[in-house]
Amino acid sequence: MCEVIDIMINKGREEGLAEGRQEGLVTGRQEGLAEGLAEGAELEKKNIAQGMKKKGFDISLIMELTGLSKEMILSL
Repeated sequence: MCEVIDIMINKGREEGLAEGRQEGLVTGRQEGLAEGLAEGAELEKKNIAQGMKKKGFDISLIMELTGLSKEMILSL
């Protein structure tokens, strides 16, 4: 009887661990995707600002349109 209980406990533990791993993978993927999208958006802002700067746009206008700091735009 104890053997059956031990088997059931171990099975429950294994199922719980598997479920926890799966939830962790899903959460990790979601966080990674969100981070990647944010990084891509920031890179796109920098690329746009760089192009505007090369075309002679006023720094204050570039700041207003991209949301980037003056220091960031000047460093591009």
